[in-house]
Amino acid sequence: MLRGVPTAFLRKVLKSERCYSTASVFRTLETNPVQLNESHEGRFYTVQTDEYKTLFGVSDKGLGLPSDFKIQCTTFRESCIMVRRPFLDIKRCIESYDLSLPVLRYVLYGAAGVGKTMTLANLVHYGHAGGFLLVHIPWVPVWTRFAKETVPSAERPGFVDHTSNSVFWLTFFRHENAKLLAEANLKTSKTYEWSKRESTPEGSSITDIIEHGIARPTHAAECICALISEIKLASSEKRIKTMVAIDGINGLFVDSGKRIKRDDKTIVPYQNITVFTGFKQLLASDWTGGVVITTVDKLAVASDLRELDTPRYLLGKDGWEHMDPFIPINVEKYSHQELQTTIDYYLDRKWLQHPLAGTKEARQELETVSVRNPYTLMQLCKSR
Repeated sequence: MLRGVPTAFLRKVLKSERCYSTASVFRTLETNPVQLNESHEGRFYTVQTDEYKTLFGVSDKGLGLPSDFKIQCTTFRESCIMVRRPFLDIKRCIESYDLSLPVLRYVLYGAAGVGKTMTLANLVHYGHAGGFLLVHIPWVPVWTRFAKETVPSAERPGFVDHTSNSVFWLTFFRHENAKLLAEANLKTSKTYEWSKRESTPEGSSITDIIEHGIARPTHAAECICALISEIKLASSEKRIKTMVAIDGINGLFVDSGKRIKRDDKTIVPYQNITVFTGFKQLLASDWTGGVVITTVDKLAVASDLRELDTPRYLLGKDGWEHMDPFIPINVEKYSHQELQTTIDYYLDRKWLQHPLAGTKEARQELETVSVRNPYTLMQLCKSR
C-alpha cells in the first residue's frame, strides 16, 4: 500500500495532513472490566499482565484468544481489547439479572473474523474480575480435530474418553480458577467411584476430583463430568456463581469435519463423546446461580455446512432444540469509528510504519480493502 511514492511528494502530503492518532481517543485508562460502560465503547482497554497470564497464558497456541492476536500481544508487549457493543449488552444483562432464576443462555454469532472470540474473551475477563467461577471451553473443535489420545469409556458403553485433552483442560480450569477454588472450599456432594480401588469420598474438596483426573488420564473425562455436576449444584445452592464460556458451541452438535475413530475404524458419533455429555449439561436450564455465554462459528463445523452464519443454521436441529430458548447477540464488523480507533492504535504501536499510513487516503484504503472486518484489518496491517 502506497509504496514507491516519491520522497518529495511524501513530505508535501505529510505537512498538509493532520495527525489522527491521540492516545486519549483510542485508549481508556480503565483496566477493570467490571467498570467498563458505554463511555468506553469503541476504545481499547488493557488486560493487566497477571490477569492475562491467568486467563490466556496457559498455552501459546491461542487458548481463549485467536492465535494471531496472541502473537500481536507478544509483539506489542501488552494485551488490549476493544470495548464493543455486544460485550456491553451482555454485561448489562448479567448485572440486571436475578441469579436465583434459571441460567440465561447467550449465543454470539456473526461472520468469520468479526470478533466473536474476542468478545467472549472480554466477557471471560469480566467474569474473572467479577468473582465468577469460570468454566471456559476455548474452542470445541479441538476435541475432535486434535483428539491426540482417546480410549473406550469404561463407564459408558459405546462412548470414547479423551485422555490428554481432558488432562490439559482440567489443568487449564485449575489455573484459571485457582484463587476462587481456594476461597470457596467447595466439597463433593457424593462419593465418586473411579475404579475398584480408587474413589473420591463424599465431603472431599472438589479439587480432589481435578487432581485425580490430572494424575489418572484414563479417568480424566469422567472427572470433568463429575466436576461439572458439582459446579452446577454449588451454583444452585448459592455457594458460588458461575460463568460458562464456550467458543464454537455448534461443534457439540454438528459434524466438525474430522471424526474420531475407534480401534475397529468405526466412526464415533459426537453424541458418544464423554466430555461432550458433560459440556451439554452446562447448557441445560436446570440450574441457577450462573450465566452461559457461547458462540456459534461456521469454522467449527465441516466445510459443507458453512453457508450461513445464523444460530439456527449452525446449531442444527439437535443444537437448536438443546439451546432453545436463548438470547442471540449479533457481533458485527467494525463501525467506521471503531476502524479508525484500531488504526490509531496500530500507529501508536508502530505496527503501521509507512509515512502515509495515518493519512485520510490510507485510512480510506484500509477501510475499503478490509471491508471493516477486524481480522482482515489485522492481517493487512501486520505487513505495512
